[in-house]
Amino acid sequence: MSNVAGRLGSRRGFSMIETMLVMTILGIVASVSLGKLHEVIVQQRVARAATAVQNTVENAFSIATRNRRPIRISWNAAKMRLTVTDRAGTTTFRTLSLGSDAYSLPAGAISVSANPYEVYPNGLAADTFSVAFVTPKTSKRVWVSRAGLVQFR
Repeated sequence: MSNVAGRLGSRRGFSMIETMLVMTILGIVASVSLGKLHEVIVQQRVARAATAVQNTVENAFSIATRNRRPIRISWNAAKMRLTVTDRAGTTTFRTLSLGSDAYSLPAGAISVSANPYEVYPNGLAADTFSVAFVTPKTSKRVWVSRAGLVQFR
């Protein structure tokens, strides 16, 4: 009995085959999970950007009502920036950057239905408005009615 215990107790460490097998399994698991992790990160960025657009549009309706003046929401695709200004463009109330400095969304991932979009002081807008976020695995749309109802679609 002591001879068997001596043989098992004298073995130290792992063999090269065991180590390579564990490294292979870890590599496979890591490659599968990194792809899914990237998809989740992109989905979260799109969701946060859509929520920020929703808040900005709702804020524009409240600014128009509070100031009793028309408000203009304009989209700059080159800078990937949504700006809320007065109709003349002289006063900027809010700027929302959706590019690489904030949400890291790729160029062309965002499209706007109307540019510029005007909100009137009576709480109505010129037309419906939508902002679409489209990436290879995720799509989200913020839709605004003429009466200021903001929804995700």
